[in-house]
Formats: sequence, structure tokens, C-alpha cells
Amino acid sequence: MTLEADAAPPKAAQPGDDEDDDALLPFGVDIGAALPTSFGFAVSGLRGTGLAFVALLGQHGSQRVDLGELHGDAETPALAVAGSSVLVALRSTDAAGFTLKLGQLADAESASVAWGYELSKLGKTVTGVQLATSGASGLLVYQGEEKGGAARLMLGAFSTESLKEPFEVKPLEAKDAEQPRLVARAGGYWLSWVHSLPEPKKSAKLPTKDTVDAGPPEDPEERELLQEALRVVEVAKLDEQGRMLGAPRRIGEPRHQVLLYDVASLASGNLLVALRTDSATPGVEGGALLLSELGADGSVHEERLDDDDIGAGAPALLSDADPKLPGPWLSMSGSSDATRLGLVQGAHTTLQTDPLLGHAEVIAVGGGHFLLQRARGHGVALEAVDCGWPSDAAAEKK
Repeated sequence: MTLEADAAPPKAAQPGDDEDDDALLPFGVDIGAALPTSFGFAVSGLRGTGLAFVALLGQHGSQRVDLGELHGDAETPALAVAGSSVLVALRSTDAAGFTLKLGQLADAESASVAWGYELSKLGKTVTGVQLATSGASGLLVYQGEEKGGAARLMLGAFSTESLKEPFEVKPLEAKDAEQPRLVARAGGYWLSWVHSLPEPKKSAKLPTKDTVDAGPPEDPEERELLQEALRVVEVAKLDEQGRMLGAPRRIGEPRHQVLLYDVASLASGNLLVALRTDSATPGVEGGALLLSELGADGSVHEERLDDDDIGAGAPALLSDADPKLPGPWLSMSGSSDATRLGLVQGAHTTLQTDPLLGHAEVIAVGGGHFLLQRARGHGVALEAVDCGWPSDAAAEKK
């Protein structure tokens, strides 16, 4: 399936076409969430200057469902799966500020969205919208802002069987929280975020002969130009109504700056966290990944994956909807920008390249297939390929 920036009929990709980064320009196509479904895959995105859509990809055909034009700083819609249907959370704006509207696509044949309840007057900041379902309940999470400007996560639980029923959003106890990630687990959810720690207080010291001889004090503006507050990942266990069960658990190595991370719910009910710290400078190849497994009892098992061929960018954890199939998979860009992929096996995880993948981005895994995103001029091509590779790693996983 090829998605174009405008409403023109999609042009079929030719075997010799080159991949082009222009597809991610503001006037191209921006892909957001991608999820495995009972019929194939669902992918959200934006076309052109803010036309939101959901692409439904199945074995017997694919279609694009347009959600309308978004106002303000457009953001790709959030998606979740509820049985055989797909739920969508669409962020937009009106005269009173940001709005969030829930909708449902009943199945792969859905040509339009059945819209539900709309939250309004959400303030000047709504970003990082996350959506997940657990049983007959759903949870909506987004990053808002307090009056003082501090980042705050807002949560709202709703019924997946009655999307038009009004519900409220309430702030999470944790403050200065951003970059939320929400995944379902049996009986509730895992919610993770990045937390900026306060700067340690420094006691004032009287000048001594040594400090006087050392010259003038360091310019605070120059010193802080490249310094940031320490950022860590925290994870909370939530029930089906979004209530926190116990205190949040901090993940990662002490005194390391978290830069990029992703999460995946495991068949065991545990949560897997893959994160990069300041040991890998942003935009520079190399470095290590920390793979942490958080148990339902709060225990944490951490393993460090050293790989000299890891490129720049965020790690992506991809889980198949069928727990009987291998997973989760870890996808990363290599030093040559080629996609590297492997089954997660802690410190023994082996990331490999494959000519079939090339520079394509793996955005979802479902039904034993990888869903790939390839740039095509100002458009994006989505295609599913068999994920029986690498066979030796899959055999070891079993």
C-alpha cells in the first residue's frame, strides 16, 4: 500500500525506485502508530499539511480512512486494538484550546469512523497522546502542562463498549513527567515516562586563596549551555481504571542520562524496557543499549547489550499480537543506516541486517509478518514481509 501526500491516486512503486527521505518532510506523509490487528495491521498518520488518516491493511485488501484536517500543530492519531475493532484518539484544537476525540473503526471493511466522546478545553499543551485497552476498559494518556509550566501526565479511563459516555482526565501524581509510553497487561497497564530530576543544591563556600588564584568564577550561562538536568525512566503499574498500584519504579543505570527508550509488554505479564543513555551521544553511532525486564512484583533484571554497529536513533521493541509467536523483536538503525533486527535475548541479542529490509523501517509485527515503511518520493509505501528470519534465532528462542 502506498500513501501519498495529496489526494491523487497512489503511484505503484517500481523495482528500481530509490528510497527518499523527502517522504518525512512537512508536506509529505508522516507515519505514527502501527499495530497488529485481528485482520492485519492498522497504521495512523498525517498527509500534507495536516490531513489525519488510519490505514487498514488486511490479507484481502487495504484502504485508507480519512479522519479530516487537524488544526494547529498537527500530531499523528493514537491507536489501540479492542477485539476486532480499532480505536483512535484524535487531537485537534478549537477556540478554547486543545481537544481529544475518541473514535472506532469496527473492522477492516470500515470506510469511516464512529466518533465517541470529545474532551475539550485541555489547555495550551497536549502532546504524546497514548491509547491502550485492557478488557472492557480503555485508558487515554497525554502530556499536559501545569500553570507553572511543569510537564504533567493526564490520565482518563473509559469504556471500550460505550465510547460516547463522558469521562474525565486527572493528573498523575508524578510531576515533571514527559514522553509517556502506555501498554496493556493482564488486568491493567504499564505506564512509563521520562522524569527530569531536580538539580542538586550546592552550598555556598567562602572564597579561599586557591579559588582566588584560579581566576574568575566560571560564567554560569556558558557552563549551562550544553548541560541538561538528569533524565531517568520511571515505570508505574496501573489497574484497569488507571489507578497507580504502588510507587513508580526507576529503570536504568545510576547517574546516566536517558536519551531514548521504548517498551513492550511480555507474555509473562512483565514489561521490557530498552533504553539508550548518555554513553551513546545523540546523533552518533555506537554505544550500548540497556535491556531491563520489570516484573509484576517490582523486581528488575537488567542486561547490557554492547554492539559497535548500533547507529543513531531510538530503539524499537515490536511484539506480535499472538503470544505463541517469537518476540519481542528489537529494531535499530546500523552505522550505515541499514535496519538491523533481532529477537530480544538480553545480552545475547544479535542484531542483523537483511537485503530484504535494506533501509526500510520495521514499524510492527503481527501474524508472523513484519510491517515495513519505505520512503517513496513524497509518499510512503507499507508492505508486509515474512518474519521467519532469522530462523536460527527463532529456534533458540523456543
